[in-house]
Amino acid sequence: MTIEKGREWGSPAVVPPHLVHASGDAQVVENAHVAVQPTGGNLWRSLGSPAPRTPGDDCTVLPIDVMICTVSHPDGLSTVRAVADVVVGSWFSRAGFTVITNVGVWGGANIAPRAHPNDGEFDVFTLVPPVSVRQRVTGRRRAETGTHVPHPSMTVRRATSLTIERSRSQRLVIDGREFGRWSRVSVEIRADFMTVIV
Repeated sequence: MTIEKGREWGSPAVVPPHLVHASGDAQVVENAHVAVQPTGGNLWRSLGSPAPRTPGDDCTVLPIDVMICTVSHPDGLSTVRAVADVVVGSWFSRAGFTVITNVGVWGGANIAPRAHPNDGEFDVFTLVPPVSVRQRVTGRRRAETGTHVPHPSMTVRRATSLTIERSRSQRLVIDGREFGRWSRVSVEIRADFMTVIV
């Protein structure tokens, strides 16, 4: 069940004998069916950068949502799961920039301050051109503290599904991994898809 206002998130537990430490977001979702603790990546940062646990330690088990990404490319379709973010373009790209985030934290920035990894939605940050280089630099600096919005060229909204068509030569990066050639990405949220240990 997704997090509810006024209720505790997660449940107390003891770390099991076979715990996987995941140093990045992609490794978290690759281990969705075993006991896994994030020890790096944007999900880990959003959880407060907890120290690694060892078997027998007291811990908290947290349910988290996962984004299911369907990527169209020259060879057909691929489905990729993501716990943290789907990034289209780059901050200084003239073709625009979008971060679909499940956790709110991206690249050291608090890109979507109201995001939560278990609220049944993802947040979509969009930087719409034209934006001057000076405004981009200022916006990037302000994003570190989550004070980049409101801004006429930057928006954050919530959604449960979204499709983006590739524009020009935009990059596609899913949980830190560049996808390569692509033409379209569709993202849907799956609530309570897995659990992590902190």
